[in-house]
Amino acid sequence: MRQVNEGFAVELNPVIKNLLLASIGLCQFAITHKNNPFAELAKKNDLADENELLFLAQRIRDTNENDEILFTLQDEILIYTVLDITCKLFLTNLSEELQEYVTDLQTSGSNFYEVRSTLLRGAEFVRENLRKTFSTNDQFMHRVELLDMILTIE
Repeated sequence: MRQVNEGFAVELNPVIKNLLLASIGLCQFAITHKNNPFAELAKKNDLADENELLFLAQRIRDTNENDEILFTLQDEILIYTVLDITCKLFLTNLSEELQEYVTDLQTSGSNFYEVRSTLLRGAEFVRENLRKTFSTNDQFMHRVELLDMILTIE
């Protein structure tokens, strides 16, 4: 990631592209799923809404692999939020429901646990790098603190 006048340019290699698209999909699953704490907390704290997620996902899909995509600070905050919710989703009962749903649709040779493990490792790596990059940005760190406070799984 390199800073440019309008935001942050990121080379969208296939791994990052797939990680972001999968995480956006999982975040959408979490915040639109009835009777779960993520949906209520996301709405109450203005963390992410479905339209924002759809717009970001479309921008990512429209960017060719290995091309640069320009993210604003707000995009980076949303990406961090998506990755955080994705990690925490797998610690809830929604993970079991997602596993049942994915197993019914599964056509590849990968199993749910392999995919989950890969997503978690990738999401945590990107989250750590975002925290390091934006550690001096008050707006970004406010979101980190908010997510740590309200989405802590006990």
